[in-house]
Amino acid sequence: MKKYFFFLSILLIIYFLTAAFNNADWDLWARLAVGKIFFTTGAVLKHDIFAYTPTKPMWIDHEWLSGVVFYWLAEKFGDTGLSLLKFFLLFSVFLAIFRLNQLKFPEQNHYRIIYYGFFLYALMFGFANTIRAQCFTYVFFALWMYLLEKLRSGENKIIWIFPATMLLWANLHGGFFAGLGLVLLYGIGEALNKRRFAKYFVIFAISTLVTLINPYGFKYWPYMISAILVPRPFITEWQPLNLFEPFNTAFGFKIFAIFAIISLFYVFIKKFKDINWAEILLLAVTFWLSLQHIRHNMFFMIATAGYMTGYLYEMFNNIIVVIPNLFRNLSIRGLWLKFTNGKTLKPLGYSHVTAFQESKAPLAASAHNPQVQGDNPKINVMIGNIKDLIIYTLIIIMGTLTIWFVPLKVKVNNTRFPTRAVKFIEQNHLSGNLLVLFNWGSYALWKLYPQCLIAVDGRYDGVYTESFINEVARFHYLGKGLSWMDLINKYHTDIILINTEYDVYKNLLMLNDWKIVYKDGISAIFVPGALKKTNWKIPDEKYNTDNDKFKSPINLKRILN
Repeated sequence: MKKYFFFLSILLIIYFLTAAFNNADWDLWARLAVGKIFFTTGAVLKHDIFAYTPTKPMWIDHEWLSGVVFYWLAEKFGDTGLSLLKFFLLFSVFLAIFRLNQLKFPEQNHYRIIYYGFFLYALMFGFANTIRAQCFTYVFFALWMYLLEKLRSGENKIIWIFPATMLLWANLHGGFFAGLGLVLLYGIGEALNKRRFAKYFVIFAISTLVTLINPYGFKYWPYMISAILVPRPFITEWQPLNLFEPFNTAFGFKIFAIFAIISLFYVFIKKFKDINWAEILLLAVTFWLSLQHIRHNMFFMIATAGYMTGYLYEMFNNIIVVIPNLFRNLSIRGLWLKFTNGKTLKPLGYSHVTAFQESKAPLAASAHNPQVQGDNPKINVMIGNIKDLIIYTLIIIMGTLTIWFVPLKVKVNNTRFPTRAVKFIEQNHLSGNLLVLFNWGSYALWKLYPQCLIAVDGRYDGVYTESFINEVARFHYLGKGLSWMDLINKYHTDIILINTEYDVYKNLLMLNDWKIVYKDGISAIFVPGALKKTNWKIPDEKYNTDNDKFKSPINLKRILN
């Protein structure tokens, strides 16, 4: 019965997290655009059509298949389709880690609802928005961890699953490199374990070859290597992690780091001869990667939950048994020794053998007499059942209320996206080159192409050159002197859509040859001062994009014809 309550509670927790953390991702709209182009033309677009600024001659989109999946779900099922995809991917990560723990520690009770509830909450660092392409990477990473452990136990018949899943992974998200690294570390670890390791390198080689089955062929790898190495100083999640920031920063990562340290201490003390060096290597590498880039925290948390959970619980179970007995066995004798300054009266015939037997007697008694242990099995079972009843009841009540009152929707908040400003541009038929920055570029291209071309969006180094990204940064962060204006002057600009919280907004207000024609709580629109139009249509203040967020004027058939 507990098994069913456990999985029901897990599903309700995932529903709650899916519904509660469901803001549209900044880059969701570019993914949808890729999907719509695919279904319109039957092909993957290999050059950019959305920007008026310099772009790379070939657009290598390592997330193209994610876009196809996202668009199909949004088109067929709307909010529910994308939300349920996120629900399914979250559950898949959980299930892979849960099964991995069952495989590694079959003797343990794995229905730890509080622990796994926290694990799912920690995963929201990578799943926080509606859906992102990297969510597929987290699922495959967890799945491969489980499969590698089964392979380690001798189930060689599952080897085919690795290249089969890699075919999907390499086209869904560029994080497939994490899978190759995982297999490589397992091979090295098994060599250190002095076990057979050749099969891991065979899997690595075959899976690497499978990655070449993509729309770009051999050109995919040079791009991916450069994408891995390129610095991204203007994207927060690609910055190094500072462990000395407030504890609530990267909270989940820090908690799992503590779990890992405690578990590793136990492993090195109690199980050094049985250490699996593949696990140690993976934990070390993912921890180091997490320090290099905040975004990689997810890999370390998944690895820790998969490999260290059983050791953590084993250690605490030993502590629960040992410490009470230790105090119970030493308390009376310790007080007597303290009272006599360490001297004891020994009767005639007392020997070291007798002393040893006396010292072992209390331990033997406590081991075989539950009352001596202070451990009444019936009371413990009753307390455990009451605790479980309270926890599962609360989760089921909260989960049911969430299902009843909180629908699965993709939240396009007017305080996050410039929905009314974009509607203003559309209604007033403003067209041409739209200077908009990273976070809003994706939404603008989805809603305004081909009426407007954009300056830049979150596709970042996949589309735009490094030198141009630096020009955007000078505009965004007000470079020295008048260099911030290069982005306006160097590339013909017809419209500027800017976040009013940016410092550059104040500078734009001071320009004589640009005038503001629209402003709301988060955004402002500037047009050239020479534009004579004065009769502007202002979107209704109650306007929201819920009804048409998945509708876009993108139609490549019309453009190509």
